Amino acid sequence: MKSKLLILILFVFSVILTACNSESAESSGGKSLTWASGAQGGGWYTMAGGISSLIKEKDGINISTIPGGSLQNMPFISKNEAQLAWMQPPFIKAGIEGTEPFDKKYDKVSIIGNGFGTNHFHFVINEKSPFNSIDEVFEDLKNVSIAVTPVNNSDEWVFRKVLEFYNTDYDGIKAAGGKIIHGSYQEQTDALRNGNIDSVFSQLSLPAASITEAAVSKKIKILPMSEELISYLEQFGLDKNTIPAGTYKDVVNGDEEIQTASMGNVLTVNSDLDEETVYKITKTINENTDKLINIHASLSVYDPQNALSNLTAPLHPGAEKYYKEKGYLK
Repeated sequence: MKSKLLILILFVFSVILTACNSESAESSGGKSLTWASGAQGGGWYTMAGGISSLIKEKDGINISTIPGGSLQNMPFISKNEAQLAWMQPPFIKAGIEGTEPFDKKYDKVSIIGNGFGTNHFHFVINEKSPFNSIDEVFEDLKNVSIAVTPVNNSDEWVFRKVLEFYNTDYDGIKAAGGKIIHGSYQEQTDALRNGNIDSVFSQLSLPAASITEAAVSKKIKILPMSEELISYLEQFGLDKNTIPAGTYKDVVNGDEEIQTASMGNVLTVNSDLDEETVYKITKTINENTDKLINIHASLSVYDPQNALSNLTAPLHPGAEKYYKEKGYLK
């Protein structure tokens, strides 16, 4: 009997404590949100966590970070399983329109801003390889071995577009005696260093830790993309770009500018999130740009004046309110 009474007392106490905590959080403006980022240990995950801490400090909004990716984050946002998410222009457009790589249309996707760093595509190959361009690799597929991220990942989707350009696919590479393996960036780096594969295709912010790490113990080079390949990829929303000379001091051709394709990072938000909350988040990010570089080096390029360029979805009203207030938007 005493034990039952004790359990009842503890239950009532916990209910009262929860109510008090909720009331306290509400009175202090507390709100809890979820931010879908990228793989743990990657740039998106780091940036989401760092910016979330900044927002917590300035606005008292609690934001938890979860792993994701360009293809996963569209349904996360649309279904309100996450209220914030990193995405990239090609996949926002495809998700809204319901085109490849998606098999349905997604709605309730709005934007806070564009230009949160850029991810460059790297085609890294063993320095002993005779190839000096990606074109040369696909002219002779014999014994080519390439590592890329798992299927249904943004890197892997773009890689399949590269294969399309060269009129081949996974089966074509295997039929020619080549090999494709799928794995995380760390697994790709390990496979390259151990000699299990000759090349890696990945999408990374500059400078990429996995490339820097691989170059320390293995002589590698980064192959340039041809104008024709980049032009083909541009129809899917990618941009022409370069990896600046000096980005990778230990890469064999690291002293050269390397032509490649890239995609920018966009901060999206569920359209139903209230205007005041999105306004606060937008304001905090844009008025603390000096702190962004301490979160991740790739954020050093972020400029509020460029946040509204090349949007592939509507601005959220809360973000629109801020940009109009500051004169960035008429």
